[in-house]
Amino acid sequence: MGAKPDFAIEQEECTKGYNIIAGIDEAGRGSLAGPLSVSMVIYPAEMFSNPPEEILRYIDDSKKLSPKKRIQAKDIITHYCLWYDCLLVPPEIIDEKNINGATYFAITTLLQQCPHTPHTVLLDGNFSFPLSLPYKSIIKGDCLSISIASASIIAKVTRDEYMISINETYPEYGFTHHKGYATAKHIDAIKKYGPSPLHRKTYEPVACLFYELSLFP
Repeated sequence: MGAKPDFAIEQEECTKGYNIIAGIDEAGRGSLAGPLSVSMVIYPAEMFSNPPEEILRYIDDSKKLSPKKRIQAKDIITHYCLWYDCLLVPPEIIDEKNINGATYFAITTLLQQCPHTPHTVLLDGNFSFPLSLPYKSIIKGDCLSISIASASIIAKVTRDEYMISINETYPEYGFTHHKGYATAKHIDAIKKYGPSPLHRKTYEPVACLFYELSLFP
């Protein structure tokens, strides 16, 4: 099954005097349609050395959890965390700023909205952003840090719930099933019905399909 995330990275950051540590992760980065979901989770510092058994048992990289277990994990996260938030960045901002710009936009917005000013931020990935506070980019951070893994779960559950709800408005695309990702049925639907307002116009192969349908000026 492999190792699960823990609070080792958070404990190391605490030795530097960083006690308010925000874990950040995103969902929907490679999707052809729908928002980019970016979440931030902060746990109480005293939890790092004595984590609740439920946290250790249920929190993992969101990709390793079933939808049912992700929802269960989200409830546990929101019960134990000091603070959490999630921002859905719409497709038009992704097209305008590109995906990294959309991620940076979301992170800065979440930091501005946070009532607890983080001492440092743990990011999943290999980002280099001009943030005004210390941060650490960690490749596969959602497999290593509970704070990041928790953010990945919140981001994924929030985005999935949105894509399921928006399916009522655009049932022809089947968003409930693929959540906007590039399945064969999804691409066939774009070819048949054209793009919806949820589709990212700068993403391939969607951009080429838009062009073929003469939808760009």
